[in-house]
Amino acid sequence: MSRKAFSWVLVALVMTGFMVATTAVGQEQRKHSGVIVNVAPSAHTITVEEMGPWAGPNTIPQRLTVRLTSQTKIELTSRSENAQTAGGWPGDFKESPLETTDLHPGDFATVTATGSGGELVAESIAVVRPAGDPFPPGEARPRAAAR
Repeated sequence: MSRKAFSWVLVALVMTGFMVATTAVGQEQRKHSGVIVNVAPSAHTITVEEMGPWAGPNTIPQRLTVRLTSQTKIELTSRSENAQTAGGWPGDFKESPLETTDLHPGDFATVTATGSGGELVAESIAVVRPAGDPFPPGEARPRAAAR
């Protein structure tokens, strides 16, 4: 390979690395926690209402619409009562897989998402439900009141 060809290959590799690094920086992961207020299966989205940064008594909840993909990992997170199922100690967290259809308005969720083309795309969703929740996964849950 000539010295000139080698230089062009080197420049191409450096530019490719720069573009990949720039894309990775633009795709920063963000976490959002709040109550699911809408599930739109046909649009593959959920809307989460969260309190943003506290700005005094006039702070209001903000709604974020997040797109779900086939790669989105959805889990129900709960405390274990049994040491054998939690990896060693009672009270440890355990995760159980959920389907998109198991997400309901009123669920509290933490969404890990990346920004893509001006929208949030969920990488994972951790759902927490109160102990003794009368609406286990798969059962109908009353809709949250519209605001």
